[in-house]
Amino acid sequence: MEYKILERDAPEYPQKLITRLTQDTPERIYYRGPLELLDIFTMGVISADSITGLGLMTTNQLLFTIREYDINYIGSGFSVMETEIFRLGLWRSNQDVTLFSSKGLAKESFESYLKTRFYPPMHEFPERDEYFRRAEENELLMLSIVGPDTGKMNRKNIIQRNYIACMLSDVVFIPFAEKGTKTLTLAKRLVSTDVPLFTTDCKENKELHNLGIPGLTRQNVGEFLEKIGARLSDPNKKRPKRIDPPPSTADQESILEPHMSQMNLWES
Repeated sequence: MEYKILERDAPEYPQKLITRLTQDTPERIYYRGPLELLDIFTMGVISADSITGLGLMTTNQLLFTIREYDINYIGSGFSVMETEIFRLGLWRSNQDVTLFSSKGLAKESFESYLKTRFYPPMHEFPERDEYFRRAEENELLMLSIVGPDTGKMNRKNIIQRNYIACMLSDVVFIPFAEKGTKTLTLAKRLVSTDVPLFTTDCKENKELHNLGIPGLTRQNVGEFLEKIGARLSDPNKKRPKRIDPPPSTADQESILEPHMSQMNLWES
């Protein structure tokens, strides 16, 4: 699937970014897939990879409630907890996933995005087929804010990617962060913005609680989400069919990738 370029002055450019970042708004967003996913209630997910057993347990308790809402998850999907929530978004038909890469989209494909996150023997995760089905049927959105030919991840791009993902969100969930992690550093930056944040009531998230970020439970997270616009899923609603519009030739670059049926995920 080809990638496209969204200029800052385009009417489709996310207004949340313009409002929140003003002069710091990225000049271009590179994408493939349906931009309208960003119009759905979007939840950013950032979590330190050092999450503890108690942190995992309390996060999963919240997810029992969160999964009942129509939500588009956005993030890098790299840490242990982030990949679990990424998988949840693929497993639930009422939820969507927006992928955000720190590579350029001439180098990053749906195939390579998975390959760097699910190493053998975890590559055969149950939602893999659904991932490629959604990619094939234009139900996955992939974003990047770096030049298309950027082929390597670096710290600067990763930090900026994570921040922009949060700025695109209606709310940000931080399952776990502790001293010395990039996640806690980002959380400190986010508390000065107008983006709603929440974490779990896990006592090991005290650094987040000390920042004033509320620690929620399975019992009250739904009320919190509804107050900022989330809606419970209608069990009778069918998953919308997203049609890929014809590419515009005005102010747009693109690159073609192999058809999904020709891809071998684990081909070197």
